[in-house]
Amino acid sequence: MNLIIITCPQLAAERLIKQINQITSAIAAGLISEIYVICMDDAESRHQVRTEYRSSEWANDIAAGWEFFQRNIVTNLSANNCARESYLRELTPGAWFPYRQLSQSEHSIALRHIYALETIAKAKSPCLVLEDDAIVKDEDLFHELLLNLRQHCKLGIFYDLCDDYISLDKIRSKSIFSGSLEYSMNVTAVTRTLLAYAMAPSTASLLLNSLTHYSLPIDMQLQVLLCRLHLPGLSLINSPFIHGSKFGALSSSVHQLVD
Repeated sequence: MNLIIITCPQLAAERLIKQINQITSAIAAGLISEIYVICMDDAESRHQVRTEYRSSEWANDIAAGWEFFQRNIVTNLSANNCARESYLRELTPGAWFPYRQLSQSEHSIALRHIYALETIAKAKSPCLVLEDDAIVKDEDLFHELLLNLRQHCKLGIFYDLCDDYISLDKIRSKSIFSGSLEYSMNVTAVTRTLLAYAMAPSTASLLLNSLTHYSLPIDMQLQVLLCRLHLPGLSLINSPFIHGSKFGALSSSVHQLVD
């Protein structure tokens, strides 16, 4: 199993050593064969990535992924059923996601994730991608996940492995089990955040071939791509990771200065 870590020059010194220390036992156990660190500055990222930014596609892309964006919003409302139904009726793409230009940080993150897809597409085995604020909270489950992915990572399947910072809509999905791992199976794959995900090289190639542009934050753009391709997915319900920057353990990379 290959591992890709996405970070940036400003955060690498703070986060990379800590993250590598979390996975040393997995390396020693032979569960990780190669590690790729994506840490180039913005100028190099733009040189390496061929996908262009098209802000004019914002409305079209929001509309293409709206079913899933709406689901994420409603699933995480801590309201009663009547209130949820009211929200559902009132939600419109333009109201929740009015057009805007992406920030410099969002461009940086997008370019690095697109480069991660290119790296996976060239690999000879499935890859697990971790953002630099992914904290391993359960080492045994992490090892089991690596072994499961190495043995069973399927072609044409997107594996959403992030924590429950954005909850899954379990009503629309079916649970399947593999040892201690519990997955939610979705007819169209779900991206909640891009803290942790995995796929086979052929799946990355399929995504790249359809990624003609980006206009949205990359987690949303990837959801649009999965919708347009009708690509199925598995979302890990009991993830071994937590989002360090979301829960106060690390500062948020979105607010860091970038090149």
